[in-house]
Amino acid sequence: MSEPDLLRFHGDFVPRRIEPVLRSRMGTFRAIALLGPRQSGKTTLARRVADGGTFLSLDDPDVYRAALDDPVGLVRDRPRPVVIDEVQRGGDDLLRAVKLVVDADRAPGSFLLTGSTNLLTVPRLSESLAGRMGIVELAPFSEAEADRSETPGLLASLVGGSVPRVDADAWTDQQLAAGGSPAARREYAERICRGGYPEAQPMSEPERMVFLRSLLTTIVARDVQEFSGARRAHELPRIAEALAARTSGEFVVSDVHRDTSFGSSQTTADYIAHLEMVYLTVLLPAWATSAATRVKRRPKLHMADSAMAAALLGITAESLMAPTEPLRGPLHETLVANEVRKQLSFAATGATLHHFRDRRQREVDLIVRRANGRLIGIEITAGMRAHSRKAETLGWFRDTVGDRFELGIVLYVGEQALRLGDRLVALPISRLWKS
Repeated sequence: MSEPDLLRFHGDFVPRRIEPVLRSRMGTFRAIALLGPRQSGKTTLARRVADGGTFLSLDDPDVYRAALDDPVGLVRDRPRPVVIDEVQRGGDDLLRAVKLVVDADRAPGSFLLTGSTNLLTVPRLSESLAGRMGIVELAPFSEAEADRSETPGLLASLVGGSVPRVDADAWTDQQLAAGGSPAARREYAERICRGGYPEAQPMSEPERMVFLRSLLTTIVARDVQEFSGARRAHELPRIAEALAARTSGEFVVSDVHRDTSFGSSQTTADYIAHLEMVYLTVLLPAWATSAATRVKRRPKLHMADSAMAAALLGITAESLMAPTEPLRGPLHETLVANEVRKQLSFAATGATLHHFRDRRQREVDLIVRRANGRLIGIEITAGMRAHSRKAETLGWFRDTVGDRFELGIVLYVGEQALRLGDRLVALPISRLWKS
């Protein structure tokens, strides 16, 4: 599949939900960074929104040499917007050249910079274009995008205010019974193993596993090794496998170090940070409040794509359906966490995603904190029934945080939408993208 086709599969164009957010940022900031993992569709989306401007790819050897030899000459007096693809390869000198140009001409939307690494965490980059650059992250397809659904998604709707208020009276029995047909257990397993990378969508499962493992190798060779100076970057796939085995768990560096026996504990921590830098992993910060001070502050780790986790561990959709598969629950949670994270980015309301766990082991898988401070708690289970224990935990959390609690949702593999109590509901996982 060629680069211009990365947003297409089965012959159809797949609109990206982040596009309106990107266009809005281009109307506000002088420079915009469109960041995300390789093969997520950044180049295609950048070409789409910058039609009529200038496109410069630093993967082109001639452009790359020009960026190193004369960065100011490369970017000055070009038709706007100027798209610089894989901008991190040009280093600080290229970013400073962009800074000089946008300081001389403060027109918004002058530069669109794409990158497969987080520009704010690359060790060899110090120029951040602070005050001049807006950042938009493009993840692989959400489930709603992959389905080409016209709905914004449940969480995007909730935080965006396009559904009824979610207080004690808003969820009538009729509203709870509405919604699309839930996915079958097999479909959830297939979605987990399909993931979101556009190019992998039409592949067979064996082809996809080979593709994803090869993609990891490419990312390590082209991004991590080039920009971090890591001397033993070839060890990173082994660390990635260890992290995949811990997806949906609390992040403890010493545990990963013990299992990989890789250098010192600090070296292991540095290399784990490299994987986050290239958008292969996501760390969800812990949420805490003065009403629940005895909280554990460790972040929670998720692989940024459930299929990448499954491929690294050799897990297939068939094996994932077995009740005895130990990663069945964690991978369902990772599927949900990534979908919620993507929908919050589409909504662009300032909502943030967290997890909660206290020292008595009471935990809430996901906490969505809205910009107004109100909270949506989400518990996930791979079971066919909405466990009473999860509802009890959400009820305790509701009573602990008081009026800030807006809604508690148990997402499960069953078929019915159920009322579980005051501001507590159980919904099929599929309601996330079929709402």
